[in-house]
Amino acid sequence: MFAVLQNALTGLNFREYNTNIQRFFLFAIPLFSGLALFSLLYNLYLLRLSYQEDFIGQLSGMFPLSSGLFAVPTGILSDRIGRRPFLIGTALVMGLAQLGLCFFTHDAALLACAFFGGIAGAFVFVNFIPFLAENAAPERRGQAIAIWMSIQVLTRMVVSLGGGALPGAVGYLTGMSTDLPEPFRYALLLGAACSLVSIFPLFGIRPQSPKSKDSSPAEPTETSPTPWKHLATFTSISGFRGLAMGLSLPFFNVFFQEELHTSVATIGTVFFLSQGLGLPSTMAAPALSRRFGATLTIVPVRLFGALAIGLMGWLVSFPLAVLFFLIIAMTEALTVPAEMAFATNTLSRPYWGRMQSGRVTGFQILSALGSVWAGELILSYGYWIPFGLACLARIGSALLFLAVFGYQKPVPEDV
Repeated sequence: MFAVLQNALTGLNFREYNTNIQRFFLFAIPLFSGLALFSLLYNLYLLRLSYQEDFIGQLSGMFPLSSGLFAVPTGILSDRIGRRPFLIGTALVMGLAQLGLCFFTHDAALLACAFFGGIAGAFVFVNFIPFLAENAAPERRGQAIAIWMSIQVLTRMVVSLGGGALPGAVGYLTGMSTDLPEPFRYALLLGAACSLVSIFPLFGIRPQSPKSKDSSPAEPTETSPTPWKHLATFTSISGFRGLAMGLSLPFFNVFFQEELHTSVATIGTVFFLSQGLGLPSTMAAPALSRRFGATLTIVPVRLFGALAIGLMGWLVSFPLAVLFFLIIAMTEALTVPAEMAFATNTLSRPYWGRMQSGRVTGFQILSALGSVWAGELILSYGYWIPFGLACLARIGSALLFLAVFGYQKPVPEDV
């Protein structure tokens, strides 16, 4: 792994990317900082507002539901008018939605804010791959996607470590117990501020026509005579992944606190470690794909992660839960950028927006359903059933990739 990581970092020079990509990377840092704080602390904040897992599942489902519903129109419009307006909208909508989640406490208002925030999710999830692919040379696309994902991982890693201690620090300064919601609310307001600040690097991005041909040919590059089979496949693969994530991801922090009685600071440390392992995996993904091919990079690793998430719900033990959680994070960090790069190389440029909007729709809609479903299952049966179903969904994602694309030969290094 370390040799592959060293190879992935060879020739890495941010100056070789144009100004648009450099500013896009800067935009990612505060945006992911805000998202990381909410991912870590918000469900714990809801517990202190006396909400249970059923409502947490419903609220967690609103963001991906909205993202899924708005993904297709976002993809169509961004292909026509460009990516920049939607990226600016991401910062504004996300920040305002997070402010609402901090100040409102009624369940209907919280659900509305979460749904509103999902629109921003559609804006960024649909557009980041086409934006990077349009602004990077073909031989740099995989690396650019890996850098974007690595910024996400690194930012979440740092925020998880500091964010876990933030409610305690706020409670100490204000004289409030961390059993109350206020220390969590003040910490979350910092996350909303980060999301709003992310708008500033975007003002320096030069608008670019999505139909310009400066980075790739418009001719189809896929072997299939029509892209519909591939578009449907990528949507379905992401749908399986989304179902798995919805059944598990929103509840990891609640699982550690409610089932394993872990402190908030310790949960932050566990999240920090998971992101720390994910960072080298993300950066190594392009090199692994070139060396072994996409299939051997994605399929066995994703199956390994599926096994870990199933065992996590079955063997309720803090040391084992930490180990399985680290494996889950590492395998996801490795397979997702490899799959994204493979998708842009499989489909020609005119289909990138539709491909990514399909991936986002499949992922987010199934993630929303999974979150709502998991909340009810947890209250009735505990965590082992939703985590077991998440395991099966990840297996489905890996096997579908294998069935449609088969063995992919390694691609020689271009740089």
